[in-house]
Amino acid sequence: MPHTYVSVTLLKGTGALNIDGTAFDTRLRQVGEAIAQELDRFTTRTFQPQVRVKTFPGDDTTLLLVDDLLKITSLKEDTNKDGTFETTWDATDYILRPLNSDPTKDYGRPYTSIMVNPNSNGSQDIFLPGPQMYEIDGTWGYNAVTRDTSVKTSGSLGSTATTVAVNTSGVEPGMTVLIDSEHLYIESTAAGGTSLTVARGVNGSTAGTHATTATIDRYVYPQPLVEASLIQVARLWKRKDSGFASQVGFPDTGVMVTFRGGLDSDVKQLVYPYKRLR
Repeated sequence: MPHTYVSVTLLKGTGALNIDGTAFDTRLRQVGEAIAQELDRFTTRTFQPQVRVKTFPGDDTTLLLVDDLLKITSLKEDTNKDGTFETTWDATDYILRPLNSDPTKDYGRPYTSIMVNPNSNGSQDIFLPGPQMYEIDGTWGYNAVTRDTSVKTSGSLGSTATTVAVNTSGVEPGMTVLIDSEHLYIESTAAGGTSLTVARGVNGSTAGTHATTATIDRYVYPQPLVEASLIQVARLWKRKDSGFASQVGFPDTGVMVTFRGGLDSDVKQLVYPYKRLR
């Protein structure tokens, strides 16, 4: 599902763009989405939480290596290797590592492995060897930090509605927000920001019904990633002013290179510490 790490309002307000009005809102959001995908590819991870079921092989040890993990809903084992995950591990049977990751906190990091709990009274003492031995229903991504937007829904919200009425402005196009356990992606706003057009049940979450005056939280991302997105989106947006040429000027007066392709060097510098090495 498309996502972006910068809102349209933040993009329009940067010194590089300074765009007034809403005529380019949709196009700016789409460019932001494209850059988010590019940053995900460069870092080989996503910073947008995803709710998914994944399977992993065991290797006859007490440690199971996994993708960037934020939370486990269930951990199941294919005990007799018949393709059915019939054994569910209790939450006390395992420990998420690194121990101090705190992925829901600012500057938190994801869990990357699961260790058998040596102090558990359960029957699990090892991750059995074999491909696709373990099924994990969980939330995945680099971290899951949210902020209260101080915005609430106005009226109840059904599971199929794609227009959401809210009590005040503050939710912007390009934001991924959380209402109860559902992720919604804000595509556009109207009526002074009090009417939201949204994509429902994104990132693997389930679209549900929500009560009147439900709280709306927004996902926030590491600041270096936000700054990198601002730079790269502004750079790509401004290329249209040169007809998407890589150079400007004339041979007799001098030629200036305006674009060398790929990610900006400052962008790479900002996000390189987040690059996952396989």
